[in-house]
Amino acid sequence: MKVWSPLLATALVLAGVSAQYDDDFSFEYFDDDSDADYGFTEVTDGPLPCNGFPQYRNIPINQAFYLGAHNAGSHVFEKSSQKQDISKLLEDGIRYLDINLCKDGEKVVVCSSYDSTASGLTFTDVMESILKFSRENVEQFLILHLKSENVKQPVDTKELEELIDERCKVHTELTPGTNEYVKTECPFVQVFKQGKSRWPSMGEVVNYDPEMSQWVGDGEVVGVRTKFHISIDDSITKAHGYTTSYFSPAFWRSVQKGNKVESFDELKKIVNKQCKIPAGGIGLEAYLAADNEFIATPNVLEDLFTSRSGCNLNDSPLNTFFSFVSIDNYQDQLAYWKELEGRMMDLNYQKWSGNYMPIAPSSLLKEEIRVTRDEL
Repeated sequence: MKVWSPLLATALVLAGVSAQYDDDFSFEYFDDDSDADYGFTEVTDGPLPCNGFPQYRNIPINQAFYLGAHNAGSHVFEKSSQKQDISKLLEDGIRYLDINLCKDGEKVVVCSSYDSTASGLTFTDVMESILKFSRENVEQFLILHLKSENVKQPVDTKELEELIDERCKVHTELTPGTNEYVKTECPFVQVFKQGKSRWPSMGEVVNYDPEMSQWVGDGEVVGVRTKFHISIDDSITKAHGYTTSYFSPAFWRSVQKGNKVESFDELKKIVNKQCKIPAGGIGLEAYLAADNEFIATPNVLEDLFTSRSGCNLNDSPLNTFFSFVSIDNYQDQLAYWKELEGRMMDLNYQKWSGNYMPIAPSSLLKEEIRVTRDEL
């Protein structure tokens, strides 16, 4: 029997928009040929579809906004400012995970990007947390960015994908409605390759469409409904003669890429330059190269976004927006962090729709940041 999704009534009010795509982007996405994506949603708790924004289900995944955590998993270090484990990060709404890896003997482990200290948290542990979250929460989209930065023994692409396969096989077999597992075809990983097609919408990737009828069964969520994108930094070693299956290009311009940012003033200058380029999403890593107790407070972030010496976002080109903001200490300012996500999603959606609009000021800050505009 078919019934309408229980989210239909709400979503019809929120999602009265048609799909649009920017032809300037030249990537196509490759979905698996299994039946893993076809299922139903009977879940009434947990995050809302499309990372909490069902009303924006038509926005392409490369133009959405994601909350990020730098050095995810670094809670295992005694002096780390990232106090939450990966499961907690995901529960709190973090959807961009920046993870630094190294070799410790035969194991691939999370390690410090500041001083190369190896932890007891393995990459297998990381994948276990992500895949468990992906099975238990529907219609979410995650970004996993892997690095081997400032370490003595970097990791390579082949060993990473073998570990991904190992854990993905287990979780695929635990997921009702999936086909028999095939190596290098993890149904949880959304792979994007260079091509001539458009980017898919977030709703397409997580199979959320409240206007279509959904199959129902015995109260279970059937098939893979939460997926993640995996990108790798240049610091990851490319295994000789090995063709990767799971790693996709980053769809953002990294503020930190090629820059060893040592001060906040330097960070602002880089952000200012990036925001003047009409070339898509910016990945804002709001931390410095050295662990010098820099804290990206709400006021610091608002200054980066709106001041003339920072991004001056309200006077930026239409095709300039933030894909994510990644910091070390999100847990100390979670209310602001979630409010920022909503404001950025509103702004990104409007820009994708072809509309100029200012970013809404934060209602949580006492001091209003003055916004300036360039003279015509």
